[in-house]
Amino acid sequence: MTIPIEQSKDRDTCRKLISLGYARPNRVRLYGQELELVSDPFPHREGGIAIEVAENRDSVSRTIKLPLSVVQVASNKAEKRTA
Repeated sequence: MTIPIEQSKDRDTCRKLISLGYARPNRVRLYGQELELVSDPFPHREGGIAIEVAENRDSVSRTIKLPLSVVQVASNKAEKRTA
């Protein structure tokens, strides 16, 4: 029973992250690098929220997990919106 609730919460958090600017084709600074977002946030199979990024338009994309602090801010804002 808890899996659908968690998936719903992850989807709400992803939507909030998109509204905060973590959406393609924006650029953000993560882990000390300027990165171009090539996907919208999505639930990562190992837990947390991930995103596809590239260092520049010509580089190969890779998946990175968003920092927990960023996810927590979005999760808290998503919870307040639904409450």
